[in-house]
Amino acid sequence: MSPLGVLISLGLACWSTIFFGFRKNWIRREDIFDYAINQLLEGCKSERVAIIAGGEYLSDEELLELISKQMEMTNCVTDTDKWRLAFLLCLDASNDSYENKINRLQEIYADFDYPEDMASCSIYSQDGIDPLVGMSQVVKRLKERFLVR
Repeated sequence: MSPLGVLISLGLACWSTIFFGFRKNWIRREDIFDYAINQLLEGCKSERVAIIAGGEYLSDEELLELISKQMEMTNCVTDTDKWRLAFLLCLDASNDSYENKINRLQEIYADFDYPEDMASCSIYSQDGIDPLVGMSQVVKRLKERFLVR
């Protein structure tokens, strides 16, 4: 599953996360169209969402402008930690080797500007915790933050 798929499955996706993910090149235009189509299928009546769903003809700037206007209609706030949780869950669920998971974990740590709560995920950490164990602890805390209501 992709990080966007994880966000959707956890109920954490919204137009704000879509906008942010596209700007970071974490999702493709097709993902945006699919998200908009699913919104329509779930009963969304927004004309703007319908335009986005069929927006293959739109430039990236036009698409982002429509998404930005749609964001104003929702109360979902962009939180990069939602994306971080999604990337970490994808990594955790992958069948990659230990070494590949460690390498990918280092990339995620860097991509999110070395968040303090991921220090134990670093291969350079001096705390003696296995980086993947550190990742599990971060995932647990992020899940508690976003999913326990």
